[in-house]
Amino acid sequence: MIIFIAIFLPHWVWAGPTLSNKKADSLYLTMTPEEKARQLIWIMVDGNQDLAELSPNSISENGGIYLTRPFGAFDEYIFNRDFIPSLSLQLDHRLNPSPEELDNLPTLHTLASIGNEEILLEYFSFLKNLCKSYGVNRAVLPDGNETNPREAELIDLIHSFDPFFFIAKSDISLSRSKKKKHIRKVFDEHSFWAMSPSTLVDLESSIQKHARRIEFSGHQIDIKNALMQKYAPASDIHKRKLPNKLAVAISRESIIPIQKQAGVLPLKYDTICLITLRPFSPMAQMLEKYAYLITSKDGIQNSQAPIVIDNLDVDLKDYNTANRCIIFMGELSQGLQYDQQIDGALLTSTYNSMYEYELPQILMGAAGASGTMPTAAFNNYYNRPLLGTGRLGYAPAEMVGLDQESKERIQEIINEAINTGSTPGCQVAVAVDGTIVMEEGFGYLTYDSLIPTSNSTLYDLASVTKVSATLLAVMKLYEQGKIQLDESISRYLPEYEATNKASITLRQLLSHNAGLVSYVPFWKKTIGADRLEPFYYEDEEAEKNDTRSYGLKPTPALMDSLKNWIRLSPLTRFDSIPSYRYSDIGFMMLHQVVEAVAQQPMETFLDEHFYIPLGLNRLTFSPMEKNIDRYEIAPTEYDYYFRNEQVWGQVHDRNAAIFGGVAGHAGLFSNAHDLIIIMQMIAQGGRYGDKQVLLPETIDYFNQKYFEGNRRALGWDKKSYFSKNASQNASINSFGHTGFTGTLVWIDPEFDLVFVFLSNRIYPDANNYKLIRNDIRRRVQDVVYEAILSKWIN
Repeated sequence: MIIFIAIFLPHWVWAGPTLSNKKADSLYLTMTPEEKARQLIWIMVDGNQDLAELSPNSISENGGIYLTRPFGAFDEYIFNRDFIPSLSLQLDHRLNPSPEELDNLPTLHTLASIGNEEILLEYFSFLKNLCKSYGVNRAVLPDGNETNPREAELIDLIHSFDPFFFIAKSDISLSRSKKKKHIRKVFDEHSFWAMSPSTLVDLESSIQKHARRIEFSGHQIDIKNALMQKYAPASDIHKRKLPNKLAVAISRESIIPIQKQAGVLPLKYDTICLITLRPFSPMAQMLEKYAYLITSKDGIQNSQAPIVIDNLDVDLKDYNTANRCIIFMGELSQGLQYDQQIDGALLTSTYNSMYEYELPQILMGAAGASGTMPTAAFNNYYNRPLLGTGRLGYAPAEMVGLDQESKERIQEIINEAINTGSTPGCQVAVAVDGTIVMEEGFGYLTYDSLIPTSNSTLYDLASVTKVSATLLAVMKLYEQGKIQLDESISRYLPEYEATNKASITLRQLLSHNAGLVSYVPFWKKTIGADRLEPFYYEDEEAEKNDTRSYGLKPTPALMDSLKNWIRLSPLTRFDSIPSYRYSDIGFMMLHQVVEAVAQQPMETFLDEHFYIPLGLNRLTFSPMEKNIDRYEIAPTEYDYYFRNEQVWGQVHDRNAAIFGGVAGHAGLFSNAHDLIIIMQMIAQGGRYGDKQVLLPETIDYFNQKYFEGNRRALGWDKKSYFSKNASQNASINSFGHTGFTGTLVWIDPEFDLVFVFLSNRIYPDANNYKLIRNDIRRRVQDVVYEAILSKWIN
């Protein structure tokens, strides 16, 4: 039964929709002692029957209703702010205002295992707003558990977060005494006085009689808050879902790592034996991304690989455990039986589906864990934080909001691209919060649909080479103190002293602010009378028959000619200071600077400092020279102008081709997986795994804009509404780069997001701009951002 109550307000009540602090001060001064006392009195009810006993005046005159339990299924409508001006709600150990409606909130026990105070404070803010969305003005915290001091500490922390909203139960008196000294004692020792409707009737005359003898100076703030909260608008009812990002953080931070000795966790094995009743569970599927998984009992018996127990009650005597590492993953209550039998564990307070994905990440070192043991258990084990290695882990796309609907939208956009001839196929990789949530190949290498795109397919990165190769080398040399960005290029390349480029600085080259023309077809200079320079032919017979071999390296004489053509290339016209103009030539020049300063080929320098330390074996120049088969590489255009053949396995860019496939502006090949590792390293301040390949301050310095009217940083492109180079939802601090072949990398620190899109849109014709005109890359990126915004962050 729903009770409708007409509220009759006392003489001092503010009639407006809200009550300001100044107005509350004024009202306080006009209130009688009895009216002040009544603002501190709560009427205890347990349901609508208790509520029916109350008169409208008793509700309006006193401090409001105190519901002594969380909301039930229909209580939200019974205890509605339209009928009850102020409502205080008792929370239990679940810390959930409506357990029947909200089943994914962390309990007090779970929160007690979290040591990260920043996460806790963020959750307390959410919990406060959640309670307000139900019309709750104050939430009463449960009593602390004397046997669990950590839970008691947490209750104190919640109270201190907002002591006027989160009320300690000890601040509430339940006295029934009518005596003057007891009434005074109630207000001397407590903030509020809670009583049943029948007790209120019994104490009515005593309160009227003795109120003037109560000292209210210590209650002034409570009374003013009581007045203001009565007329504060309720929060938005639609913001009741715990944001996925916060839910994941809570789940991760509440996982408790224990070890018998340091170094047991994380596991460093390529094979794992999993004792489970669910060999095809999400947890098993996640583990298979890190290691070879054995789940059959015979296989486990015959292996010496570490054993992982999946939240089961197992008699380890049934297994061959001699000299093997044994790890339990699951609920603390289940794991207690293995005390002294296991080498380590990752423990959770309760079951949560998110643990299926987070436990494997922590087990294999892709993420850290810092949960603290909330009870006295596993006393002979170390409970110390585990630091993640900083390597990309794996999680389902749904975790960050990329649900089935979002994935179908991405598939529709890519199907449109393939069906309209924008590209025969592509790869998309997305990492959020340090985990890969999407890594997928779509379509085929060519329109005849013979070879499907896989996650290992290599794509020609085109100008993405600038930021995944040349820029990395320049940043490394800069932090080594071997180059200065405001020095002219002639300091590092003396042959430029007598040219029109002598005073151009490295900073100008990196920002495309050097006055260079956008493009010069140097490759045309290698053609004479429809024949190529002799170095393109393996022998005289090949030259006679015009049988060209593009795998050959340019001769030293041709390389000298190329460098001279660059030095003699024209500049754009400008008055005194050059303006922004995107140019490949600047990065050709930076390539020369890198090799001159490093005293070794740029490719070798990159391998030594980046690609090999990061374990990247699918990111390379000249892939066919590295024993990568042609059919593992997406082809690009059929080149009628220069090579008279299908370009497949060699760099598409003709200027890069005459450099032998290794150039500062183009030439790099990769799959999305290796490329997202490079970008994640940048997003993590130059660190990936246990390798610090660049310093955070170096990355920050290069990710700044230095020229007025130029959107570009040093090497990096920045978000531009004019060029539409990134999603409209990308933050202003995001950065990345695009490539002519249909590639895009984008890093957004505010969203913890790395996005990679690779395609061969120029197959078989480089004049095919449908992928760009139809905005395919950005539309896919839009879906990712929209999903993250709606279902991850909010």
